[in-house]
Amino acid sequence: MLLASLWDNPAQMEAPAQLRPVLQLLSLLPKTYSSMVISPDFSTANILVRTRLTSSSDIIRTAEAVRTYAKEHFPPEVSVRPTGNLILLNEATEDIVWGQVESLGLALIVIFVVLSLMFLSVKVGLLSLIPNLLAILIFFGAMGWTGVSLNLGTSIIASIAIGIAVEDAIRYLARLSAEIRETHDQERAIFQTITTVGKPIIYASAALGLGFLTLLFSNFVPIQKFGLLTTITIVAAFVNDVVLLPALLATTRIITLWDLLYLKLGKDPHKTIGLFAGLRPSQAKIVTLMGELKAFPSGQAIIRKGDVGNEMYVMVNGTADVFLTSDSQRRPVRQMKRGDVFGEMGLIGHHERTADVIAAEDVEVMAVNERFLDRLQRRYPRISAKIFLNIAKIISTRLQEAQRT
Repeated sequence: MLLASLWDNPAQMEAPAQLRPVLQLLSLLPKTYSSMVISPDFSTANILVRTRLTSSSDIIRTAEAVRTYAKEHFPPEVSVRPTGNLILLNEATEDIVWGQVESLGLALIVIFVVLSLMFLSVKVGLLSLIPNLLAILIFFGAMGWTGVSLNLGTSIIASIAIGIAVEDAIRYLARLSAEIRETHDQERAIFQTITTVGKPIIYASAALGLGFLTLLFSNFVPIQKFGLLTTITIVAAFVNDVVLLPALLATTRIITLWDLLYLKLGKDPHKTIGLFAGLRPSQAKIVTLMGELKAFPSGQAIIRKGDVGNEMYVMVNGTADVFLTSDSQRRPVRQMKRGDVFGEMGLIGHHERTADVIAAEDVEVMAVNERFLDRLQRRYPRISAKIFLNIAKIISTRLQEAQRT
């Protein structure tokens, strides 16, 4: 009754004399009971509050309200600290949630940076993140669907999903780049990549999924839920990498850092090849990888008179002879060497070829067409601006030469 009276009229607690009856009451209690609410030296008191609060936000607001009230009404030397199982569990849950957000955010940022550098494109880095993000969303959706709470055990499943999805994505992208270099056909390259890389991805995902699925036989319920959620996440990551990622990259040319390092364009390609003027050597390699390198053995025709072409060719290695045919006589008129350009009118207006160009030795040329220029402009606009300028200079020079002759 005395405590209830003091609570109903807080003003009575302002005078120390009013607290004497409370202290006398506590001194009369057995030590077993008094130690539950106050320390032997009366330096610490414990007030037990029962509540029906379950929401984390409500618990946080209530604890903050207690701190604010104590700061406003208690002397400065008296410290009030809300504690107990409810507060500690809520703080632990908050730490787990924010730790999950921070760890996943940091992991995604690092993955984006690494993939962007590895495949020399911010676009590819972003596209590669989509399967990872979707796998994580499916995982959290499965948690809500099964009623599993986020705890120390389930918080690591998202990290497992990211690791699996990223490993599969890198394997797929690297293989796709190699297939594109061999076939020069995006759709065919994607099909070949799925048929070759898809099998090990299926085997690895099946082995991991079945391994975690055995945890369902555990008698410990948290272990069962962990196994179920991990299996669902692995299946989601597998489907995303085999179905979603190829669809996202169907029209995106993949270039890897290894392609850039191992491509040989000879000495100073930005100085010896007019199309690459004003570019750095690494940029010249990027342009070459975005296009299509074609090899012709000695004696093979690169273009034939009368054929309708839509490509311009840039000599990268070797030499080729240009032949004109008139009055049934074929005569050489020019020799093409490294850096020379031919077939530019086919690129501009899809005109018929007016001469034969035959490889005088083993030749390597880069084909330039509208699709290549469009892809380059969308992916590397600054580089493409210099390429367009160089093409304009080349065509202008050819027109001036034609007028003089």
